[in-house]
Amino acid sequence: MVTIEEVVQIVDTCNTEGRTKTLAEFIATVFKDKFIEIYLGDSYEEISVEQVSQSYPAVFCGKVVAAYKECLVLNAVYIPTGQKVPSLGNMVFISERAIRGLSEVDGHGIIEDLFLRSRETLDIRNMFIIAKDNQEK
Repeated sequence: MVTIEEVVQIVDTCNTEGRTKTLAEFIATVFKDKFIEIYLGDSYEEISVEQVSQSYPAVFCGKVVAAYKECLVLNAVYIPTGQKVPSLGNMVFISERAIRGLSEVDGHGIIEDLFLRSRETLDIRNMFIIAKDNQEK
């Protein structure tokens, strides 16, 4: 799992080097040889029941291999035809301009879990912001 401190250190290094890295190169530096999921803004499925609709974000999942300029290279996970067990080995080349979000596959939630309704942010406020303020008193 990439830590906040590691990311801050890499950002600081990139800033002192004159900001010459592209987003794809930055991602490759932070997540080299780690599994990530990348959300490009599409849905793989939308389920509608009466007046309620639920869409599920489509993601690429794979191990970060490298980056060249604005191109991020993943050794992607795929499901072979007629099988149910995922395999590695499908090289995917992703334009950094297409990336809407990404997350490391580390057991701390998936991109789908990150999508909240605006109303749920009030719960976040109560759980983290107010709780922290009360602990500091």
